[in-house]
Amino acid sequence: MAKSPERPRSVASKPTKDDVERMRVSGEQKAAMVAAAEREGLELSQWLRQLALRAAGVLPGSYQK
Repeated sequence: MAKSPERPRSVASKPTKDDVERMRVSGEQKAAMVAAAEREGLELSQWLRQLALRAAGVLPGSYQK
């Protein structure tokens, strides 16, 4: 059986994220979150992910008491 040629792996490839979560927020709430993310120099999704992972105790700087 012939072996298929291997594809070269990209060194700069990003890990994929499989799941998408949706949440309902008002326009005012979203604007406040976008502004907070921009103050941190992040996109909204990055900012929300970090906030959630810190609250879950997965990232340093946990908000758990």
